[in-house]
Amino acid sequence: MHPRFLEGIRFADLTWAGAGPFSTKLFSDFGAEVIKIESRSRPDSVRIGGPFKDGRPGINRSGYFASRNTGKKSLCMNLKDPASREILFGIIRTADVISNNFGPGAMDRLGLGYEQVRAVKPDIIYLSMPMYGEDGPFANLVGVGMTISAVSGLMAQTGYEGEGPLGPGTHFPDHAANPYHAAFAVLAALRHRRATGRGMRIDLAQVESTINCMGLSFLDFAATGVERPRLGNRSAHHAPHGIFPCAGDDAWCAVAVLTDAQWRSLCAAIDAADLAADAALATAQGRLAEAGRIEAALARWTSARPARAGMETLQARGVPAAVVADPRTLMEEDPQLRHRGYWQTLDHPEIGESRFTSPPYILDGERVELRRPPLLGEHSEAVLGGILGYGPERIAALRAQGVLE
Repeated sequence: MHPRFLEGIRFADLTWAGAGPFSTKLFSDFGAEVIKIESRSRPDSVRIGGPFKDGRPGINRSGYFASRNTGKKSLCMNLKDPASREILFGIIRTADVISNNFGPGAMDRLGLGYEQVRAVKPDIIYLSMPMYGEDGPFANLVGVGMTISAVSGLMAQTGYEGEGPLGPGTHFPDHAANPYHAAFAVLAALRHRRATGRGMRIDLAQVESTINCMGLSFLDFAATGVERPRLGNRSAHHAPHGIFPCAGDDAWCAVAVLTDAQWRSLCAAIDAADLAADAALATAQGRLAEAGRIEAALARWTSARPARAGMETLQARGVPAAVVADPRTLMEEDPQLRHRGYWQTLDHPEIGESRFTSPPYILDGERVELRRPPLLGEHSEAVLGGILGYGPERIAALRAQGVLE
């Protein structure tokens, strides 16, 4: 399979912010033509939210936007101008997928509701990603990744024992569950269309999608009637299991003992003869009961050495351990990511040379080669001329009228 196996697929992409653009990036990275339809009067929030290269703000300088929009084309126009409808429908007639992550009703107000789009492109695949879906008693409630973390239960499950919820931020809603579920649904719809000739309407409620990350918690509650407590980095089944301080500034090592054999190896590695001799600690249940005592002993040992040295000592004994890496460590020191060519350097007109994350999979031994993210409106003329056949005079007139921002 060639890494650009999605060549020939075209998106009219109206998604913005986090989960939506990440879902369509999964297609643009593998060869699909994703036309990001933008507006200068209401730009993508992550274009103006940073972090910015060298700390200098600019509509084309956001690292967050850049990482979520590699390989896409940017068509910038005023979506509230009626003349934009002709352009949009012209693109839709040539497209395979139209995608958005607006609240319910927003696409209808733009004249781009499902029935309106299907009238001009009967076999279109229509992806919507509102927080609560297109219908239901909560459909009109809108929110972002942090909101979804809260209402899906993720935030309630994440925190330290005896303390309030901390939450996992936007990581699961915006960068895991929702974009990948959306991409899977679109791939299934493309396959269905190839087999039947029929398009599909996909209504992906981001709360429902994110709740999948809570599967074990719901199963626990269904079976026991007891809600899982917040445990921080501890485990309900194993001890020690956590993040331990190491020598240096903000340096940490993750350690997890999952078997009795690993426990004996840990005791030998950290020279804890007293723990090894305690028969009460020979089983997982006994270690859980004495988790605080074990953690204190392990923390004293890790604090006396650098994180990598501690990790290597424990790993050599067969104890699961890993450095808690910050971004700089991952980018500059991680041998596995370097070996697999995970980081790719792209040259951007305003950001300059920057490193980007590759998709976390290789197809038939080949890593897909990323293409840089677009400047705002960079491809307006190319899209209007190449796809719609507009000549220079017509494009200039549209720009003069304010249709093209």
